[in-house]
Amino acid sequence: MSTVRRTLGLTVFALLLLELKTVFQQTDQAQAQTATIQSISGEGRVRIQREKRSDWTPARPGMTLNQGDQILPDRGVRTRVRCPDLSQSVLVKAGVPSGIRSICIQWASRIDRGDGQPDVAILGGSDATIPYLISPRHTLLLSRTPTIHWNAVTGASEYTVKVTSSAGVAWQTQTQANQIVYAGKPLQPGVAYAVTIQTNTGKSSQSDRARDQPQPAANLEFRILRPADAALIQVEAAKIARTTPTTEADVLDLARLYSGFILPTPVAPDYNLTETNVQSYTLTGEAIAVLQTFLQTGKASPILHRTLADLYWQTGLVHLAKMHYLQAIDRVRGLEDLEDWTFAHHSLGKMYAAIGDLKQTLNHYRQAKTGYVFLSDASLVEDLTRRIERLEKAIAHSP
Repeated sequence: MSTVRRTLGLTVFALLLLELKTVFQQTDQAQAQTATIQSISGEGRVRIQREKRSDWTPARPGMTLNQGDQILPDRGVRTRVRCPDLSQSVLVKAGVPSGIRSICIQWASRIDRGDGQPDVAILGGSDATIPYLISPRHTLLLSRTPTIHWNAVTGASEYTVKVTSSAGVAWQTQTQANQIVYAGKPLQPGVAYAVTIQTNTGKSSQSDRARDQPQPAANLEFRILRPADAALIQVEAAKIARTTPTTEADVLDLARLYSGFILPTPVAPDYNLTETNVQSYTLTGEAIAVLQTFLQTGKASPILHRTLADLYWQTGLVHLAKMHYLQAIDRVRGLEDLEDWTFAHHSLGKMYAAIGDLKQTLNHYRQAKTGYVFLSDASLVEDLTRRIERLEKAIAHSP
């Protein structure tokens, strides 16, 4: 960045900083809960019209629906929508458009991160030569015996895994694999635990950092939910699936439930969290595990990969987020996947902006703009047009 400061003109450099600043100033906003298309059966298709969009686009199971959206199943098509309270599954009338607000009566507000930007301090997961931590990373957990997973390093034949807290070392072991189930004394709810991994070749997870970041990734601790808090989320999860979810829509809803869970501010001190950072700790690790387990059955789709990429990005894992965004793009097969194709490109653009790769940012923003044109989303087309113009100026004057 120091080279850029010396070589770019003040005006161009200000434009570059504006793009990066915009990325990191995006904060989680309270939004209306979403409904989900739970299932579609019969001959024909289902279309939706998003609020503030003029066109109708094909829909698929697992797609989220907002209060202002409309849905139109063809005659003879049975479509079920799961409402935000999770316990209500409604059969949508076919042949006529229906407003989602009229289908699902009860709506509330919650924090919806989507592909929200992570704190710059946790960015990492891009150096394949170190055993960077994959999970549990900057997350809350339900299990007191979590699976610890890290990047496998070429040439390393053994790893030393250490779990620590402010009280000292809670557990330490060696393994030849790149994941292991915690087998120490039961972890205590609310305590901040950190994981470090060392290879027998001298590489450490403590060297994890993002591109051009001077400091290693920090704030990667995990915390176990207290029984009372865990019981609340488990009641909601049981409304979606009482056992392991078997449909894509259920898997996505469960992952969204976990990733949207936030501790109430008054209990933040009980978890050694502040009012500032309590909202960045969700059950992301549980959400990732649900999606990964389902993908291992071979049932991949653009929306599954994009959702998983969002979660990896929220925990600061640059390489894994990029990999799953690209897989979402590669798996697009029809117009029903256009939103996922567009959202994946948009998210990749924001990710590359966050790590300072402006050429890749420009490339993905251009692709996303094309997608929003076809989705008839004028406001996002306008926003990306401005961003693209700033990036083109900055890149034209860069070395």
